[in-house]
Amino acid sequence: MEFYLKYDGPLKSNGSAQDKHNIREYLYPQMKKLWDIKPLNHLKEPFLTPGKVLSVLKDIDGVVFAPLVSSVLKFVCQLEVTLLWPDELGVISGQGGDIDNRLKTLFDALQCPDSNQVQPVKDRILNKQPFFCLLENDKLVTSINIKTHTLLRSENKTDVSVLIRVIVKSTEVMIKTIGLSG
Repeated sequence: MEFYLKYDGPLKSNGSAQDKHNIREYLYPQMKKLWDIKPLNHLKEPFLTPGKVLSVLKDIDGVVFAPLVSSVLKFVCQLEVTLLWPDELGVISGQGGDIDNRLKTLFDALQCPDSNQVQPVKDRILNKQPFFCLLENDKLVTSINIKTHTLLRSENKTDVSVLIRVIVKSTEVMIKTIGLSG
């Protein structure tokens, strides 16, 4: 399966739990929509029902998350990230920090948070359960390709525009997931 996620907004170097969750919340409607269209819409019952063998639901400190790329489904993924920021080419630390720490914030936002990260944002999550996200854990990412370029429009010097191509692959053939692996 292949799809794109889009994020526009601040991407801080060494982002806090709140910063990461802001990104996670921005991506939530996109991940929710993905579960509502083919091919995932036909698999919601076995994958999003507590207690089912193939349920991806993960309870973290009383909040239920639904990561698509999950060890339960034997999925891994490849990411191709295009990152646009307001600085000119070759200037990556002028306003928002260096690229590796910005990307760490992004990758942390793509995965289920740990219980320490859930606590500060718990009240914002409770009405969105399950909370749809991309990754159970970023260890399930097998390759990353990153391109950067100048964002030609931006009101805020810390804002970025990120396009993430996600390619989901299966590590083990399972009947229920045959049509999902790329």
